[in-house]
Amino acid sequence: MTMKISVIVPTYNRPQALKLSLLSLRDQSILPSEVLIADDGSSSDTRDAVDEMQNVLKDFFPIRHVWQEDIGFRKPRILNEAVRNSTGDYLVFIDGDCMAHRHFVRAHVEHSDPVAILGGKRVEIGIQLTEKLLKEGTVLNSFHPRLIMDSLAGNSRKVEEAIQIKNPLLRRLMHRDQINDDGIWGCNFSIYRQLFMDINGCDEDFLDGSLEDNDLGIRVLNLGKSVRSVRGLAIVLHLWHKSSWSFEGAKYKYNLQIIKNRRERKETFCRNGIKKL
Repeated sequence: MTMKISVIVPTYNRPQALKLSLLSLRDQSILPSEVLIADDGSSSDTRDAVDEMQNVLKDFFPIRHVWQEDIGFRKPRILNEAVRNSTGDYLVFIDGDCMAHRHFVRAHVEHSDPVAILGGKRVEIGIQLTEKLLKEGTVLNSFHPRLIMDSLAGNSRKVEEAIQIKNPLLRRLMHRDQINDDGIWGCNFSIYRQLFMDINGCDEDFLDGSLEDNDLGIRVLNLGKSVRSVRGLAIVLHLWHKSSWSFEGAKYKYNLQIIKNRRERKETFCRNGIKKL
């Protein structure tokens, strides 16, 4: 690979989950050039976990820990800071409580396009299986029998997203070539560094973990570029946690207004992004 790949991994106080996420990146068929931990104010437990993984994975890729003080939700800010500290031509994003299929990075890179942002979805692992994996330190990164059984028991959800589907016709028939209009989930997307800069990165005005990811896709579309699906190609498995926001909350409604304004005004650039206007 001549293109330098930076994988950005946001995290907040889930050190055991972060370890599994990093171990899944170790097993990639195309290794990243570097991994940046975008830490929104975690305690020293996460610092210790990063120190450990820097040593364990030193022969695979360098890991940088980019940390900011915990004064409430500021994920977009730490993502921008991680990008500033990165050196890659291409940026791949996966949450620190997600495990990547071994071809996750490869899928994003092979389908990369300077005029597109790529979006995938995620498998949602149930609470009981999540607790077992964390206790065991086991990486689950495929359409595994444990995942299937947990789904049949009514726990894990969206396990069909763990099935790799490469055939173009089959992808169309199963709608894996499609993704909702803006189509971006923060746990599974990628973008050329230049395009990320062209839309001014993440908007730091968002108040909680809702809709800030979608906003990236909207601004890319407003710029006349495209959002493309890598469902069934770039696969991630998400470890369970409680939702950190509500559709009824004031913060969600504030974020929703930003999205509505973005669409109505066809904005391509946020004012409080990686550059301040």
